Amino acid sequence: MLLGTWPAAPDDWPRLVRPTLYEVTGLCAALSFATDALDLSNRLAGV
Repeated sequence: MLLGTWPAAPDDWPRLVRPTLYEVTGLCAALSFATDALDLSNRLAGV
């Protein structure tokens, strides 16, 4: 899974940013948590 590139990286660094499975799992969990928090906030605000 390619999450992004780093065009300004030095020549000896890879230009691709490839996260580990652990990092992808953590990112998915964080996004899910943030989405749930926003949904709850919207429900409490009556939006």
